[in-house]
Amino acid sequence: MSKNNGNKLSVSAFLLVIKKTIIEFFQEQSFFHGAALAYYGIFALVPTLYLALLSFGQLVGQDAILVMIDKLLKEQVGLQDSAAILDFLRNAEFDKSNFVMNVVGVFALLLSSSALLSSLRTSINEFYDIKVSIADRKKRIKHTIGSKLLSIILMPMFTSVIMVMYFGETFLMSIGHQLFDDPNGIEQFVLSGSLTVFSIAMNGLLFTLVFKFVHDGFVLFRTAFVGGLITAILLLLGQLVIKYYLQNYFFGSKAGVAGTILVLLVWMYYTSQIIFIGAKFTKVYAEELGTPIQFKGRRKRKPKAIESTTD
Repeated sequence: MSKNNGNKLSVSAFLLVIKKTIIEFFQEQSFFHGAALAYYGIFALVPTLYLALLSFGQLVGQDAILVMIDKLLKEQVGLQDSAAILDFLRNAEFDKSNFVMNVVGVFALLLSSSALLSSLRTSINEFYDIKVSIADRKKRIKHTIGSKLLSIILMPMFTSVIMVMYFGETFLMSIGHQLFDDPNGIEQFVLSGSLTVFSIAMNGLLFTLVFKFVHDGFVLFRTAFVGGLITAILLLLGQLVIKYYLQNYFFGSKAGVAGTILVLLVWMYYTSQIIFIGAKFTKVYAEELGTPIQFKGRRKRKPKAIESTTD
């Protein structure tokens, strides 16, 4: 057990955390969990985009959201042809259903897309080394229902964070172009740096929520925040490599609808590996601080190190 007891880690201790993270990560079934997450991600993608178009489209217009979705798929995922997805969303009839049917439809979509978070929850439990053990049948049913409801609640929250991130990037770019009509090298560097910092901050917030809530353990918010920030930085670097590979070397990138599905599967698969590395880092980091992640059902009271730390 670490002797840090909630204090900041030294450079040598932090390097040890990185080393242990890499070793423990390769001891997990990361490829199996990545395949499961990519599978559920495909089924959750269209409902999530539909909900984003349905909700945010009422605020800023559906055309603006479609442009944003197209930008996300091409610039972040590396999808060269997003026409199939965009055509489906354009042809969706948003205005013909009444309010009650819209509410029922939204709930059904949330229920189906929440399978993605349920799969992610199972994976995070594995990488946190959390063993869910509930002997009482009623408590087990209550736990299952609670987990499903939490997934349904978090799904639109995560979607909102992603949409706000892209609204924010668009806003920052428009401000930058107003300040710099013809940006030179330094001004372009400042603008690009601002967008990068904003992207890391928003992704860091997203992963902080995942590492804090999407599992069955107890994690200090500070620990989840550090893990989320590290994961956001890794994601920024990793997605540059993934995008370059998908656009230049992946055999299915120009194969129509089938190619679109393959690109999305590969992107989700490799992105999931980055998330799992972040989860394992969070687990090892918590142990090194002296605040190991524990299953909530077994946690009778906070350890001394946790009691003395503000969550």
